Amino acid sequence: MPLLLDTDYAEILECGLDYVEDEAQRFLVLRNFLLPEGLYHEKICDVLVIIPQNYNQGGIDMFWTFPHLTRNDGKPIPAMNRPGGGDNRTFDGKEFCRWSRHWNHAPVIWKPGKDNVVTILGRIVWALGNPDAKK
Repeated sequence: MPLLLDTDYAEILECGLDYVEDEAQRFLVLRNFLLPEGLYHEKICDVLVIIPQNYNQGGIDMFWTFPHLTRNDGKPIPAMNRPGGGDNRTFDGKEFCRWSRHWNHAPVIWKPGKDNVVTILGRIVWALGNPDAKK
């Protein structure tokens, strides 16, 4: 059973993203995700998202990256686990580090039946571009 709606897969492909799924764990992994220029030592990463059972009635509040991202300015990334940290996830033999970001308040709360994978992608892009923000 697919994790997303058919229209979501079309959106992912339209964005030019490569992905793989693990339906048993409900993982959607976006491979070779381009990072904001100049912010991280890394240029690309893989991003893991756990798609909730009730998608698209429910959204996400976390995502995970591989490799562990490090900032060019040397500052730590708030609410991001280091390797070996609690609630990291393993996929394809790689440890993905958790980014805890909560979008459960207005105006960014998930809109059931309206929000979709585009919302998820937008949240990931925003969080990666604003690592100090507390959303």
